[in-house]
Amino acid sequence: MSNDNPRSPVEPAAGGRRADDLPTRHGPEAAAAARLWTPGFVLASIASGLVFFNAHLLLSTFAAQSMSRFAVGDATGGLVASIFIVGALVSRVFAGPLMERFPHKALFAAGMAVFVAMPPLHLLIDSLGLTIAARILHGMAFGICSSVVATVAVSRIPRLRVGEGTSHYASSTVIGVAAGALVGLALSRALGFDAVLWLASATSLVSVLLLLTVPADPRAAPPRAAGRVPADPAGPAPVGPDAAPPARRGPWARLLEPAVLPIAAVGGLFTIGYASIVTYLGVFADERGLGPGVSFFFLAYAVAVLASRPWTGPLMDRRGYNPVMLPAFAVFAAGLVLLATATSLPWLLAAAVLVGLGQGNLLSAAQTIAVTRVPRERIGMATSTFFLGIDAGMGFGPMVAGLLVQAHGTATTYLTLGLFVVAVGGLYWAVQGRRLGA
Repeated sequence: MSNDNPRSPVEPAAGGRRADDLPTRHGPEAAAAARLWTPGFVLASIASGLVFFNAHLLLSTFAAQSMSRFAVGDATGGLVASIFIVGALVSRVFAGPLMERFPHKALFAAGMAVFVAMPPLHLLIDSLGLTIAARILHGMAFGICSSVVATVAVSRIPRLRVGEGTSHYASSTVIGVAAGALVGLALSRALGFDAVLWLASATSLVSVLLLLTVPADPRAAPPRAAGRVPADPAGPAPVGPDAAPPARRGPWARLLEPAVLPIAAVGGLFTIGYASIVTYLGVFADERGLGPGVSFFFLAYAVAVLASRPWTGPLMDRRGYNPVMLPAFAVFAAGLVLLATATSLPWLLAAAVLVGLGQGNLLSAAQTIAVTRVPRERIGMATSTFFLGIDAGMGFGPMVAGLLVQAHGTATTYLTLGLFVVAVGGLYWAVQGRRLGA
């Protein structure tokens, strides 16, 4: 594919127009149109970080807590932790249509009400079955809320800065994921699991208050009535330059975005490796005698991701996605292999840096691919479809890893998943990468 625009190696936009064929703005109007760090984008990104902080605060601690409280094995403990993501996966299917019909803030507030109420309820639940049911409901709320907040943030990114903007937005989720896992492991060891639950409830309340203060987006289409497609005030061009041309949509397009399914599937597969780290890193640290310092794994992970953001986002806008995606697969695989052989804390932190540079950039680049494949009015559907794949990896990954851990131990599990990530990189090239150019 040719690269006619040095900022964005693109395919024709929806309606046959390229992004550089759109009406040109000059002066203050152009500066405003290209502004990335608006109050809406910043507040939505912070709210998103808090949503993911809550999810991983509990995800990183629920397996060990369940194994201790209910006297179950690794596989069942992983199930209790990851069933949260299975609930999210179910709700993702309906998140897109809901966002097209109801105000985003109302949906977010309803979902976050569950986030605020659910953690303290676990203090009253004394059976494994009820715990699993509560985790499913909590996960369904997560699926709705994370889809909504991502749509609110990404819809405020200027078209010519979509790679940079999505990369920065993804940083907020990375910080939330890493901080949640770090604080969860440290707090549960220091004060117990009850303190983790109360912190989750408090930060959930802060998140919903933040999103409710986000200014309205003047470009946003209103929720549509049944059978009506909202007009895009900015015209039919896509949010990014790679949007696929309009095509006949089957009945599944009411629930999923077909153009995003390939990258969503790839995202789900490479997420399995990270899900195994979040769920079983504490177990691995105990086996290797690495002590409480293991929680710094996620700090090193977050620092590595953030350090790479200033150049990976603009690189995607200038050169396309493959110069970020392909090396990231190799680095992520190397991080898993290094983790499998770690016998000291410095070794563990080195593995965390590689995992951050690999998986962290895979996630942001893949999300950028997803939102640039659709017109603006389908951003919500694209976001929910992409995270459906990510949730599948986070949901089923711990179950698969739990079986491997029981049979072969954590070290062999991480080594096996490192090789698996290499295979997923080949799959990415076959189903998506080769279509995006070099």
